Amino acid sequence: MELIKLEMTPKERRAAYAKGEEVDRIPATLSAGETAPPLYGYRMRDYYFNADVIVDVESRLAEDFGADNMGVGLGLRSVVEALGTEIAIPENSVSYIAKPRLQSFDQVRELSMINIDRDGRFPILMEALDKLLNKYGNERGLGSGLAGPFTTAAGLIGTEQFLMGMIRDEEGAHRLLQFTTDCVVEVCREINKRFGIGFMLSEPMGSMNLISKRQFNKFFLPYLKQTVSRMNEFQGGTGIHICGNTSDRWQEVVDAGVSSFWIDNCESIRELKELYGDRVAVIGNLPPVDVLWKGTPEDIWMHVRKCLEEAADSPLGYTLSPGCTTPMGTSKENMIAFMNAAATLGRGAKKGQLPKGLSSIV
Repeated sequence: MELIKLEMTPKERRAAYAKGEEVDRIPATLSAGETAPPLYGYRMRDYYFNADVIVDVESRLAEDFGADNMGVGLGLRSVVEALGTEIAIPENSVSYIAKPRLQSFDQVRELSMINIDRDGRFPILMEALDKLLNKYGNERGLGSGLAGPFTTAAGLIGTEQFLMGMIRDEEGAHRLLQFTTDCVVEVCREINKRFGIGFMLSEPMGSMNLISKRQFNKFFLPYLKQTVSRMNEFQGGTGIHICGNTSDRWQEVVDAGVSSFWIDNCESIRELKELYGDRVAVIGNLPPVDVLWKGTPEDIWMHVRKCLEEAADSPLGYTLSPGCTTPMGTSKENMIAFMNAAATLGRGAKKGQLPKGLSSIV
């Protein structure tokens, strides 16, 4: 299967679509950077600790699939690793937290803001960003994503202790959350100042699967509002991705001022569009495991059509994407099938309208 070649560069497409002009196809992204190294014969440790490997993987993803996104994702663990959390890196799987930096909320006072030229893997990530911008800056707008303050807090002290601490030591939990808010904002500010790129927040800890609505309102929402407000000062708009079930808190997330909302495939993008499409851009949400990884090209075509029919006419715009990270082991054939379906069914896209490709393909 060959990738359909398109007329516009990702940078041209994004700019024209944002202005309300018709573009060659619907904006489409693959969240595959951290899961793609084995696809190109790299061990995960090589990817995590070598800027040239990061650049090679991102370059080959761009050339092989033509998705609109490119960048060096800080991911869920770069910030906490730089602050002292121990990270384990299996040879052929994504990293995970081996030992949190903190054992108690009182130790927050021992932490300092991150220096992106010195701490953790940040020097490697900065080198990779610089090389990618030099290579692709004229045709692609680079970006990044990282854990928001709530998920970062859990990564510093451990999920179970953090959740219990919100009950036993509310003051300590708020102290930690204010530190992680400051840390996330300042890391993004420094990288934005240097490279001009924008960031999306990822908050898997924010779903109703993990915290109640009361906990969400008390501990999650104030710091989301603060983070978005402060980040909007230097990047204009800030999007968010939350895994899992989130529909009972959509109103609060939208009211926090996010510019785009990427929801999991367990939720309805049609419902999100109908309720809040005039306030946020919608992103999502083809099933990443059951369809993108395990499905056939025909399955992918069918689900891309469903996504476009449900949300491509969202008033503030729509980006076709898997519901979460592209799973490790997803075949090139299936990723090409996803992008080709976007090019064919999403042909002639325009903000607030269904693409012309939907009506021309039976």
